[in-house]
Amino acid sequence: MQPRILVVDDEPDFVRFIEEVLKKENFTVISVGDGIKAIKMAGESRPDLILLDWNLPGKDGPQVCQALKADPKTRTVPVVMLTVRRKETDVVVGLEIGADDFVSKRGLRPRELVARVRAALRKSGPQPDPGEVLRSGPFALDTEKRRLTLNGQEVELRPKEYELIYVFMKNESRVLTRNFLEETIWGTEYFGSSRAIDSTVTRLRAKLGKQATAIEAVQGIGYRFEIP
Repeated sequence: MQPRILVVDDEPDFVRFIEEVLKKENFTVISVGDGIKAIKMAGESRPDLILLDWNLPGKDGPQVCQALKADPKTRTVPVVMLTVRRKETDVVVGLEIGADDFVSKRGLRPRELVARVRAALRKSGPQPDPGEVLRSGPFALDTEKRRLTLNGQEVELRPKEYELIYVFMKNESRVLTRNFLEETIWGTEYFGSSRAIDSTVTRLRAKLGKQATAIEAVQGIGYRFEIP
């Protein structure tokens, strides 16, 4: 079955370019030109991946990404942001709201586009076992509902915070390097800073209250999750 790609961009010439490139690689391509239609189309068509422009009419790319990651029907669909913006702050914002990768529209080469699409599809392949519940001390993580409880109380998590605690709990007591976390959660070969990781860890710790000490910083290496 051919992977289905939803392209969300309001520039017709750029959309035609994307369609030509991806169809040559045997992808099925559908497209919409504004953010509101994108959210509706994603829910109806259930694409395998979404190429999402940052600047859109209706709702902009970050707003659309947040809506997609908040909806159980589309939260696991990988989102690759298309943008002419490459400021580090923009990349951090995009990754923290759930984007899986960034592609610059300036000088975009067909081979790079295809490579990034394939990489994002591979990364989205293995999912947690349906109904799996990870338990460690007062922590319980329901992977079907994407719900973390701490001493029986639900902890509200952003998409990347959920993915981070999932990786920590699956690798309890192991020291995880920043490179491992980048590749596992963000998949960002181009992202050369630990800022997104550290800021996500800081937010996650703030939500864990007295149990924040379960996430230990290992100086110069990364982090370890362990119940004292």
